[in-house]
Amino acid sequence: MTVLHDPDGTDFSLVCDGCGTTIDRLGANLHNWELAWSLVRRHGWIGERSRQGPHGCPKCTTRSAYAVDG
Repeated sequence: MTVLHDPDGTDFSLVCDGCGTTIDRLGANLHNWELAWSLVRRHGWIGERSRQGPHGCPKCTTRSAYAVDG
């Protein structure tokens, strides 16, 4: 799973399945997954639109494991 939720469920982070790069506190700042995903995609993240992933950061976009972009 590439979206990690805080124990209280009010925040979440996005983790790259390739290198482990993490963007913390997305939920606290953007409040929902759809908004967070649309923003990080503009900054080079790729992968499945779902929270389960896989997701890849801009450093890992050349890896074939992330060929699906949703």
